[in-house]
Amino acid sequence: MPMSIFDKVTEEYKDVKAEKMLGIFGNPIKHTLSPIMHDTISDELKYNERYVPFLVGTDELGSSVKAAYDEGIVGLNITVPFKQEVMKSVADIDPDAKAIGAVNTLVRAEGGYKGYNTDMPGLYAAVLSQGFAVEGKTVVVLGAGGAARAAAYMAMKYGASRLYILNRTAEKAINLAADMNTIFDSVDERAIGLGSDDLELITEDSYALFQCTSLGLHEEDGLPVDDNEAFFKKAEYGVDMIYNPANTPFIKRLKELGIPCMNGLKMLLYQGLLSNQLWNGKKIEGDLAELIYNKLSDAVYGPDNIVLIGCMGCGKTTVGKELSLRHGYIFVDTDDCIEEREGMSIGEIFEQKGEPYFRYIETALIRELAGTLRHAVISTGGGLPVREENTELLKKLGKVYYLSATPETLYDRIKEDEKRPLLNCDDPYRKLCELLLERHPRYEAASDETLNVAKSLPRDIAELIAADMEDMRAGSLK
Repeated sequence: MPMSIFDKVTEEYKDVKAEKMLGIFGNPIKHTLSPIMHDTISDELKYNERYVPFLVGTDELGSSVKAAYDEGIVGLNITVPFKQEVMKSVADIDPDAKAIGAVNTLVRAEGGYKGYNTDMPGLYAAVLSQGFAVEGKTVVVLGAGGAARAAAYMAMKYGASRLYILNRTAEKAINLAADMNTIFDSVDERAIGLGSDDLELITEDSYALFQCTSLGLHEEDGLPVDDNEAFFKKAEYGVDMIYNPANTPFIKRLKELGIPCMNGLKMLLYQGLLSNQLWNGKKIEGDLAELIYNKLSDAVYGPDNIVLIGCMGCGKTTVGKELSLRHGYIFVDTDDCIEEREGMSIGEIFEQKGEPYFRYIETALIRELAGTLRHAVISTGGGLPVREENTELLKKLGKVYYLSATPETLYDRIKEDEKRPLLNCDDPYRKLCELLLERHPRYEAASDETLNVAKSLPRDIAELIAADMEDMRAGSLK
């Protein structure tokens, strides 16, 4: 029996059906983010389309492309390791893709698919989205592999005045530069290949810097060139093609020097949007592009919410409001939400309905918020992390910070506050010590970071948290 291309759909997508089918060929393919992009577009624009991953064997590419065409697949993305090999299996190739030597998008045409490369224009769109420029600029590309070739081609096509390609193996950089000069008829050799130790041969005072090596994918990786501060300080801006982790050594170095920079998540976004435009004829931009970008960012880095936990008096509300005021986070206080919904104070809920009821509605609220909030800072009730099931819910909601302080500090802050039902007793300090002793292990278990707040101002704690959040994410599309 002839092979059906749908036999190669990964297990979790086996039951997906639609009038029009799109997909991606790769090996491995399990962790692709592409369905997030294209299914969101279909949902928002009411397309009867679905996008599925196909796990294709390394010796099955040609037959799989033919099967996809014969069985009506509208369009395909192609990822590693097939971007070069697939060029043998298409009916036509776009000139840019042919020159770059890689195809990542297939569009139905007469007699077969036509191959395109949206990585290169996707990179250019990402650069423009940040307010960066290429035209008239000197561009320095680090690396000489496939990603570097796309970046080099982009620089030449969109008007860079000079292109330097640096690679540890100088011969590869020289060959890539020669290719670019040939493709763009650059008789003045606008592209120059150098070894990565030849930084002093770049005499320009400023340039755009593109990191196109695989260095940065692993925690132990270093910089792609020697840590020459003078070299990095000349960068007008920097782009790292890697998007996970968000902050590679390259990105961290530029941030230390105050140089604008971006990682590769926006390139991933725009290459996908351009692929979809080729399939459906509609440009994706504005709010829909922002929605897709946020979904990608959440999938890679987790929700960009901040969750503050800790004992009463640790400053969750004050720090949360500082983050809201200075960094634009939506402020949510779980106790305030519960009081509004119940129409009574926390003390009255404890008195009339009991603590177990209060803990139940706390959990229900966190479960609800985990599916709806974005770019928010959530100040939680002191007892919320005590319930074991809340630990997982809090981490789904966002990054969890435990604001830790000694019993003496906490008591000094709240001893005049009469709205603490758990401290309505003969010896509130002793009760607070007992609560902290009981809850501290749960706070530790539920948190991603512990911050000692005893001797710090709320504003300083807020700035520390905001900087940490920025370091772990890619930033906003706008």
